[in-house]
Amino acid sequence: MSAAPTSTFTTQASTFPRYTRYKDSGVEWLGEVPAHWEVEPGSTTLALNKEKNTGNVENTVLSLSYGRLIIKPPEKLTGLVPESFEGYQIINPGDIIIRPTDLQNDTTSLRVGLSKYRGIITSAYLGLKHNDNASSEYLYYLM
Repeated sequence: MSAAPTSTFTTQASTFPRYTRYKDSGVEWLGEVPAHWEVEPGSTTLALNKEKNTGNVENTVLSLSYGRLIIKPPEKLTGLVPESFEGYQIINPGDIIIRPTDLQNDTTSLRVGLSKYRGIITSAYLGLKHNDNASSEYLYYLM
């Protein structure tokens, strides 16, 4: 029997249902979770993106900017632009992007983004795909 949501709560990024019963997650920083949820390590719900832009099938370049994934306009593709985007990874809506570089200059945790678009992003970023048992919005919220 699945617990029905009783109301909703809103975060900066999403709205999530409230449930009637909760349980301790066993994870101190997480606190309580809905009673019918399973608490599992991220590796059971997330996997590294391995989809490469082989053959340059995608040409929409995405960029992580201030915690949001944006489409980079072609006129902004200047400077250190690669000769080919074939080594980039293909990103789909719902994918979570993590920028693991330049951590000393990021004090407000702007290095995680949730994609609303299909496009490509440098392989210097980590692209994470979620399975169907988890909400990408909730996983992004946790990160």
